[in-house]
Amino acid sequence: MGSELKRPVRVLHVLRPAAGGMRQHVLQLATGMVAHGFDSQIACPGDTEIVRSAFAAGIEIRPVPIVGPPSPVRDIEAIIVLSDIIRRGAFDIVHAHGSKAGLIGRIAAMLARSRNRVVTVHNDVLGGSVRPAMHRAVVRIERFLARHTSRMIAVSDALRSELIETIGLDPALAVTVHNGIDLAPFLASVDPGPVRDRYGIPRDAFVFGQAARFAPQKGHEALVTAAVPVLEKIPNAYLLLAGDGPLLERVERVASRTSVASRILFPGFESDVRGMLAALDVFASAPVSEGLGIAAIEAMAAGLPVVSVRTGGVPEVVVDGETGILAPPGDISSLTEAMVRLARDPTVRLAMGRAGRLRAIEEFSQETMLERTALVYREVLCSDS
Repeated sequence: MGSELKRPVRVLHVLRPAAGGMRQHVLQLATGMVAHGFDSQIACPGDTEIVRSAFAAGIEIRPVPIVGPPSPVRDIEAIIVLSDIIRRGAFDIVHAHGSKAGLIGRIAAMLARSRNRVVTVHNDVLGGSVRPAMHRAVVRIERFLARHTSRMIAVSDALRSELIETIGLDPALAVTVHNGIDLAPFLASVDPGPVRDRYGIPRDAFVFGQAARFAPQKGHEALVTAAVPVLEKIPNAYLLLAGDGPLLERVERVASRTSVASRILFPGFESDVRGMLAALDVFASAPVSEGLGIAAIEAMAAGLPVVSVRTGGVPEVVVDGETGILAPPGDISSLTEAMVRLARDPTVRLAMGRAGRLRAIEEFSQETMLERTALVYREVLCSDS
């Protein structure tokens, strides 16, 4: 079908209010898929960061009042508005991102009689539902919607397995497409000295750190707990935690009660992630859950070894013992040991950094992600022809 169209294939990306990785991912698809013959628009709430970014990139936005938390009245309103947009826009593919947009988007597409429905799962398949009754309800809804879905894209094999095991999705409908990034900024060389000066870190210090939103799934408290013994053993070691978010003040309080509070730094939101990474010797994280791990990919592209936790899609990014060291989930002492090992072994650090950069280039480029997504779109269109 795709090859028979006399015009670019029209794709509508649907998402809730989104920040961080999901927002960036949708923008990458909307801008990058043009070269593959797909003309993208975005349906999302108005007056959000993605709207401003999309406008700057010349991408058309279709305002839809999708909200994050469950809201029957507003969700029905969003379905009605989105269904009308899909019908009037004659979109060939409706591609929803995340659990909430996946719900709204597929129902709206069904009402609009748009048959090609794709959903990308970026993190927890069930959207974080933990109460048994809610869990069962979400599973039932997802199983119903799965019968009306052309493809489910998971950003990691771990999430793909969860889709199959949790909601009983037909494996033929579930495909993994790893997130990719624009590698060029991270492959570029950056002088760490001025960056460390900006953060108030001595140029001869040893620095662990990351840039991430302070949210429950990122595990900042666990990382601080693991880092304290490291900083106590290594007097010139620092922990740099860039980012903002709802848990920032709480983590700052935890750090302030430690014996090494002056060497745990919180510079706030950092727009220059590549510059921030230049200040590090080791990228360190301790996520509770992680769909894939874009921040680790960025760090690897920048030539940094990674210390993290074996959870979600992280092991698909970081090869344990080759591009970094992974600790078992919840094992703070193992995370501490890994940090100490890398701080004291420059030969291992250098080898892991080189291997990580090579892996980022081979597996996690933006172009690889776009090509694999285009292949999914073509399969969906061919199956509908």
